[in-house]
Amino acid sequence: MKITIIGAGAVGNLLAARLSATSAHVSLLARGEALEAVRRQGIMMVTPLRRVVYAQPHVTDDAHELGPQDVVFLCVKAHALRSALDSLSLLTGPHTVVVPMINGIPWWYPYQQPAPLADQPLNSVDPSETLWRTINPAQVIGATTFVAVENDGPGRIRHISDQRFVFGAISPDLPHTAAMVTEIVDLFGQAGFQSRATDDIREAVWVKLWGNLGFNPLSALTGATLGTLCLDPGTRSVGRAMMLEAKAVAEQLGITFGTSVDERIEMAAGVGDFKTSMLQDFEAGRRLETAAIIGAVIELAERLGMAVPTLRTILALLEMRVRSRDHALQSAA
Repeated sequence: MKITIIGAGAVGNLLAARLSATSAHVSLLARGEALEAVRRQGIMMVTPLRRVVYAQPHVTDDAHELGPQDVVFLCVKAHALRSALDSLSLLTGPHTVVVPMINGIPWWYPYQQPAPLADQPLNSVDPSETLWRTINPAQVIGATTFVAVENDGPGRIRHISDQRFVFGAISPDLPHTAAMVTEIVDLFGQAGFQSRATDDIREAVWVKLWGNLGFNPLSALTGATLGTLCLDPGTRSVGRAMMLEAKAVAEQLGITFGTSVDERIEMAAGVGDFKTSMLQDFEAGRRLETAAIIGAVIELAERLGMAVPTLRTILALLEMRVRSRDHALQSAA
């Protein structure tokens, strides 16, 4: 199996390092400092058991060199997907499957869904409908990741905890992608990950989103780690209110949850003192995934005519916090 991973962030490097030890032919598409670091020294990974592991995947910045792949994993932020489209087009053949490893509500979510989705792209995550028009949904496999991993510099990651992945076809009418789900699950098993297939990838998206939506924004607002946010009564209460609003929206869209909000919070608390990806991005001065994690849920609520006051309040506060950060960075430059 020929695999390319687009993006050398924390998750992309984790996949490149672990999948390189399997029977697959794995390439990492990277650029800038990340490209040079992996070329020079490979990927250094500190495991949850504090072992230091080195991997030397094939890395390049030239998608044309790689040609069509069997599987392409998109390991970039949701708002950066459009910048990956040129590379993706060179890696995609008629039988390639595309697996977005992204947080939040994905652009493909409305595909073959009943009203009020009804194949209507989400403006919050795909405002120009570029992703909807460019990436063939018949080649997309949905995925959710439950893994705590941090960047520790270019080509260096710390795998804190967890290693669960869920994969599923975005429509039962796509037999090729359904068959590839099984192959990907098997491949991730070879890599030592805990992976499984699901018949309802949208439910898995919401279960993952609960944790991101309830605590990623609060981490950027407060600077607190995930464990602290879950254990503090005040922030736990706010996060829980956000999750309940999102749960009501999801249920109106036909989602049935097999996990309660409190059980999902306990899952997050079990990760411990981990900086969420949004806090890592905030501290690094990078753009945040607010559109996919909060904005998309608010847009879905609007389509349903539902009120989500806590989500709107937190989004407004977070946007102000980002503007203040950016102003301070510009002033210091």
